[in-house]
Amino acid sequence: MKDGQLKNRTGSPSRKTLYVTDLDGTLLTMKAGLKDRAAELIRRLSEQGVLFTYATARRFVSAGPIMQKAGISIPVITQNGVAIVKGDTGEMIAMNDFEPESLEEAKQMIMQYGETPLVYALVDGEHRVSYLSYDTARTKTYLKDRKGDATLRPCDSYEQLFEGRIYYFTFLNSIIPIKTLNGVFSAEKGFAVNGQMDTYHKDEFWYEVFSAKASKANAALQLKEMLGADELVCFGDNVNDISMFRAADRCYAVSNALDELKAVADGIIGSNECISVPTFVENEQAEIFSYQAEENVIKEPDAERFAAAVKKAKSREYTNIGTLNEKCIHSALKYYYGEDCDQEAKIGDFYADVVTENGIYEIQTANFSRLNKKLEKMLQACHVTVVYPFERRVKSLNADEKTGEILTEGNYRYFSSYTKFFLELYRIKSFLTDPNLTICIAELDVERVNYVSRKTMRRSGRGKYSKNPTALRREIYLQKSRDYSFFLPDGLSVEFTAAELGKLMKATDPGIMLEITSYMGLTERIGKKGSAYLYRLCPTPLF
Repeated sequence: MKDGQLKNRTGSPSRKTLYVTDLDGTLLTMKAGLKDRAAELIRRLSEQGVLFTYATARRFVSAGPIMQKAGISIPVITQNGVAIVKGDTGEMIAMNDFEPESLEEAKQMIMQYGETPLVYALVDGEHRVSYLSYDTARTKTYLKDRKGDATLRPCDSYEQLFEGRIYYFTFLNSIIPIKTLNGVFSAEKGFAVNGQMDTYHKDEFWYEVFSAKASKANAALQLKEMLGADELVCFGDNVNDISMFRAADRCYAVSNALDELKAVADGIIGSNECISVPTFVENEQAEIFSYQAEENVIKEPDAERFAAAVKKAKSREYTNIGTLNEKCIHSALKYYYGEDCDQEAKIGDFYADVVTENGIYEIQTANFSRLNKKLEKMLQACHVTVVYPFERRVKSLNADEKTGEILTEGNYRYFSSYTKFFLELYRIKSFLTDPNLTICIAELDVERVNYVSRKTMRRSGRGKYSKNPTALRREIYLQKSRDYSFFLPDGLSVEFTAAELGKLMKATDPGIMLEITSYMGLTERIGKKGSAYLYRLCPTPLF
């Protein structure tokens, strides 16, 4: 097949979709960071013209630096919909603030109780967060987490605290009864509120107040119209995302979301730690190359065709006694998957093992790190299947180093550890969610022939040997994230430690396996059980 024949795309979705994600607990990790892989995916999506943005309770001065590496240039929604600002500079596009009469009543109530809220306002044309400097006990953590923030404005009096064009209040563990707060900050008086425990500091209850005209829902709809999008798709984890979910055409909760949000979601994706949001968007928006996928994870091989491939590999690759090593396995699989198609075809600056009407097949026994540059280019050209030869049963034989005559023959040894396989996957982890990539494990019976001295039965020099595949037992196809659940053993509890997983997967290192299953959104770390990390099973990914 020639280069031009590889460009058999099915095309990207025709509808113009606006994707809006919450930040904390949804896109950001539990340490309030954006993973490099997530930033890379978002940046790539933006470069492809995908409308991807965020809606957060944060101000831009807080969200902007975190999201800078993602390269979002379209408008973003801040402070639960109070402001819509430019994604790259934070320049104000639209703002919803309070009605004067309602604001005055709120001020009187705050002073009556001696409350010390955070007050967000435009002061002398600049966005500032004002607070009473003489009482910072409840805002201590907030101020500590924002050390160096030039917008923070300590005040000595209520008169100073209420200066400027106020558009937002935050009460941290308020001393005012919730019933009283709700009575003043009611919808009838033009207010909207959001009350929830802090994502990162579970002992802090945030009571946030903003204009009823402002909400993530209204801002998202406004942005949808502004950008001319046909569809609004939202992602979230907390109760302040409910209004946005109800306004969306489609909505998805991350697996770590509150049950209240999951109840109104159209579907559940992986957790925030598994970069599930950008992965979901990538799978929806990627240009998918035509590919005849396998119907099941497990496929029974064509034994006759594999035997012919082995025979062909031996006749072409075997030259001198003891020089075959790994080549026969590699060649046999090339002939099996390639049949009469092009082999060692050049794609850009790289050579592919096999190019077929079903895309590229790369046979990689070890050192998957060599594939990174190849995959980066090849996945832009067509579907790629990486075939990993897994020696399930191995028989050792000793042969005369001079004549090749078999001297002794052992029994087959059975190998069940997937540790090496998961280590190899880790080396190409950033590509595993690409919808144009399939991983195939080819489970083999192999004869390892060691060439020895007839007299001493010992190998000389570097110990020449050859590996000859005798049968292809089965093929395991990993085409989607959910296919990796194949490796999760029966009997595994919903919540478990690595040690508990290890007891069910005795031959496989549970640590490296969890690295992959968590990345694919099948498991997530949720805390500790004693001194051990505690994991849980996630709902099966949608992609």
